[in-house]
Order: sequence, then structure tokens, then C-alpha cells
Amino acid sequence: MAEKMPSDEAPVFDAWINLPYLPGEVTPDPSVVARFKRGNSAYEGGETMTDVIAEMDRLGIGAGVLTKAPRDITPPFVHGTKTGEAVLRETCERLAGFQAEFPGRFVTSVGIDPRLGYDAAKLVRIAVREYGVKAFRIIPMFTGIAIDDKLAYPLYTAACDEGAVVSINVGVPGPMKPAKLQRTILVDEVALAFPELKIVMSHLGDPWISETIAMLIKHPNVFAMTAGWAPKYVPDEVIRFAERRNRTKLMWASDYPILPFARTIEEGRALPLTGEARTGYLGANARAVFGEPR
Repeated sequence: MAEKMPSDEAPVFDAWINLPYLPGEVTPDPSVVARFKRGNSAYEGGETMTDVIAEMDRLGIGAGVLTKAPRDITPPFVHGTKTGEAVLRETCERLAGFQAEFPGRFVTSVGIDPRLGYDAAKLVRIAVREYGVKAFRIIPMFTGIAIDDKLAYPLYTAACDEGAVVSINVGVPGPMKPAKLQRTILVDEVALAFPELKIVMSHLGDPWISETIAMLIKHPNVFAMTAGWAPKYVPDEVIRFAERRNRTKLMWASDYPILPFARTIEEGRALPLTGEARTGYLGANARAVFGEPR
């Protein structure tokens, strides 16, 4: 069992908390189970948000980004993202309900399929203006189009206009899906086209770690979170970047329930980061990008 938060440490902000699965809501992706599951029953579903809050409190995780990307498990080359206004509203209502039930704990984030083109832009505006959503998840492995595909540009435009954050998966996926759609360098032209859009790369971009660092160095509006990585495995060059080059760019994230809160925060606190690099990684950087919870 992980220790509780050190008494002299500010509460942590988790940049990626997946909405818990309802009992029977999903069948855990076998490929993800094989690669990441370590006896964590939360992945099978059945935990409640009350359970999540209790564990966050025990571990000193003060707040975070609560996210849901509606999708189905599908074969490798079959797209699995659920789309449309009805799906969006149902998802946003669930997120907003938990935000209201646990005030001051969550920023909300929802996945939108960029293949919808201009309709995706309409969904961004609905989510922001009617439900207070602050971030949008782009998961190329599930949509079948690359990060810089022209179909995604209406979504990026709307998110930028609404002052929302876009979080994009980079690197080889855990599920058996194509990796090339998520190559980190594809962030480059999106960041150039939308210099005011805050872009947070998720999963660090393995095996293109040098490209991830290059994007963080080049673009003031590009950040990265360690979601999907047990922190003890975060590459040394990423740690060096966060400690020595720019202390405002790297964010801790659990990716609950894929990885448990306890393991990821215990290992996150143990990383060799000091001063502003440590406080930034454990919460200050994410709060600065995503904003304060409602």
C-alpha cells in the first residue's frame, strides 16, 4: 500500500482520470490487459466515483481531469469511436453530474471524433458552452486518421476559439491499433497552425521520445503528460528535460483505471525531480494548462 501524501506537499493534480466503468459497461480490451493489467480490478468496472474520491483523498490527489472517450473494442483496422451529438450529450451529462456531486475536484474532458469535420466543431461548442468542458481528447488509433489530418482541423479551430485544451495520444498504442497515426512529429504542423491552442501529448510518444522532446522545446503551446507510463519507466531524457530545460511542460497522470492511482503517484513522487520541476510535474503544470476545477 502506498503511503499517504507527505505533510509538506501540495495536493497533486492528475492530468488523466478515466471515468470509472459501470458494471458490465465494457469488456476490457484483451490486448491492454495483457500488456498493462497487474491485478487491478478497477479495469473490469464496478468502482464508483465515491471509491475514486476516497482513494484520491487517501493519496493526496486533490483534483484532476475527469475524461471519457466513448468507444468500442474493435479489430485492429476497424474504427472504434462512438460519434454524434446524442453520444456527446450523454457523456457530457455524466461528467457534469460528477463534477457537480464533487465540487472543486474535476475539470472535465471528452473525446470527439475528428472525422466528423465541421460537425466536430459544433460538438466542441456544445460541450464547452453547455457543459463547461475544458478539454478534448483526440485518440488517432481509434479514429483511423492521423494527428495532422485535415479532417481534424475544424475541431482544432473550435477548441482554440473556445479556449479549450486538446489532448492527443502519441506513440505506439497499448491496444492493437496502428501506431503511425500517432507519431509525435505530426503534432508539429498542428502546433504551427494553432499557436494559441494548448496541446497536451499523452503517453510520451514512445518510440519517438526525441520527437516528443523536440516538440516540447520548439512549441510554447505544447505540453506532455506521463499517462499510461508507470513513472519509474519514464525515459531519463524526459526527466532531464523537465529538470534542466523547462520545468513547466511535464505533467503527472495516472490513466486510472489502466494504471492504479497508488502505484503511479508513489512512483511519481519518487522521480528525481526537484523544486519547481517537482511541483510542476505533480500538479502545478496541469493546473496552469487545464485550469482550476469547478
